[in-house]
Amino acid sequence: MKLKPNPRLTIITVILLGVSLFSSLALQRVLASTNEPLKIYDLDYTFSFLPDDKSAHVTIRLSNNAGLIKRLSFNFDPVQHIQFEGDGEVKIEANNLTWHPPKEGGSLSYRVKIDRKRDSGTYNAYFSKDWAIFRGEHLVPSVKVVTKPKAESRAQLRFNIPAGWAAATAYEPLEKFNFAIDNPQRRFDRPKGWMAVGNMGIRKEQILNTHVVVAGPKYQGIRRQDIIAFLNWNLPELVAVFPDFYQHFLIVSAGDPMWRGGLSGPGSFYIHKDRPMISGNGTSTLIHELVHTAMRINGGDNDDWIVEGFAEFYSLEIMRRSGTISERRYKIAMSKLQQWGTDIKKLRVKRSHGPITARAVLLMKELDNEIKKITGNTASLDDVVRVFAREQGKVSLAQLRRIAKEVAGTSLKSLSTNNSLLAD
Repeated sequence: MKLKPNPRLTIITVILLGVSLFSSLALQRVLASTNEPLKIYDLDYTFSFLPDDKSAHVTIRLSNNAGLIKRLSFNFDPVQHIQFEGDGEVKIEANNLTWHPPKEGGSLSYRVKIDRKRDSGTYNAYFSKDWAIFRGEHLVPSVKVVTKPKAESRAQLRFNIPAGWAAATAYEPLEKFNFAIDNPQRRFDRPKGWMAVGNMGIRKEQILNTHVVVAGPKYQGIRRQDIIAFLNWNLPELVAVFPDFYQHFLIVSAGDPMWRGGLSGPGSFYIHKDRPMISGNGTSTLIHELVHTAMRINGGDNDDWIVEGFAEFYSLEIMRRSGTISERRYKIAMSKLQQWGTDIKKLRVKRSHGPITARAVLLMKELDNEIKKITGNTASLDDVVRVFAREQGKVSLAQLRRIAKEVAGTSLKSLSTNNSLLAD
C-alpha cells in the first residue's frame, strides 16, 4: 500500500531541520568567537618627575590598534590630579574624566602631586628634594575601559628622571627605566604597587622563583642587606604556604617623614626604616606585610580581624618553621599575644587594632589545631589561607566558615555561632 504524504509532518520536518541548521550555525559562531585570538594594542605610561614642584607629569599613550579602545573613564582626585590634556575627546565632570581617544592613537597627560599626608603628620607618599616614594595607583587612578571584543593591552612603564637617579618597581625590567606591566587577571594593565625613584640604594636577590628588590634613599641607614638575608631564611617558608607568590617583588623603605609602620601593595610593600624585622613581642612587621601581599585580601564589614589575624599568625608561624625563632620563643610570643588580647570580648569591629589582632591570632591557632585534629594532620590552616589567596577580594566570616568546613570536612567549634567573639 502506498502511503500518502502528510502535509503537516512535512512542514514540521522542514521547521525542525531549519531550527537544527540555525542552532548549528549559532553554535559555530559562538565557538568561533570563543576561539577568536586576542587583539593587542600598545599602552605606554611615562612618569616624568619634577622635584622642584614635588609632582610627576603622567602621559598615557595608546598606539598600534588603538582603535580597539572606545573610551576610558578615570575616577580621579581633583586635589592630586590636575592640568589634564589629551588627544581626541576629553570630558571632565567633578572627579570623573572620560577620554575618547582617536582611532589612530593618541595620548592623555596630566600632573600629579606626590605628597600624601596622614592625620598624624607623617606621609603615605613623599617627594623630597632627591627622592620620591609613592604608589602606582596614585599616579594612574582607577579606570573603567570599554573596548571592542577580545582587546587586550601590551603595557610598558617608562620613568623620565633626573641624571643620577635610580628607579625601582615590582615589575619586570625591560631596559633602563623601562618596565613591563602585565596583570593576567586584567585586559587593561595599569601601574600598581609601591615605587621609588631618586638617589636610591638598591639591592637585588633571586630567592626561589622570586626576583626580590629592596630599595630606599641613600644615607638613611636602611638595612637592605639585612632584609635580603631575612628573606632568604623566611621567603621559602612563605612560598610553601602561598605557591603562587609573585615572580617580581619590591620592598621600599625610608625614614621620616614617611609613616612609621608598614603598608602592603600589589607585589610590594613599604616599611619604615626603624621598624625592627622582629618586634619585641616576637612578631614581624616585615613578614606580616609579606602575608598581606601574598593573600591579596581585604576585610569586609566588621571582618578586618580575619585579614589581620592571618597576617599576624603567619608572621610568627613562618619564622617558627624557618628556625628564625625557636619553639620556646614562639610559645613566649603566643603567650604575650594572649595577655594583650585578654580583655577583648568581640572581634567583629570595623577596624582591627593591636589587642583585637592579638586575640584573632589565638583564634586562628585554635582553628589550626582543630583542623589538624579532625583530619589527622592531613590538613591545616595553610589549606584555608590558600583558598582565600585564590579567591582574593573582600573576606567575610561566612566565607571563613565555608572554606574551613570544606577543608576539615565538618563545621568547626572554634567558628561556631555560639562563640561570643564572633557575635555581631
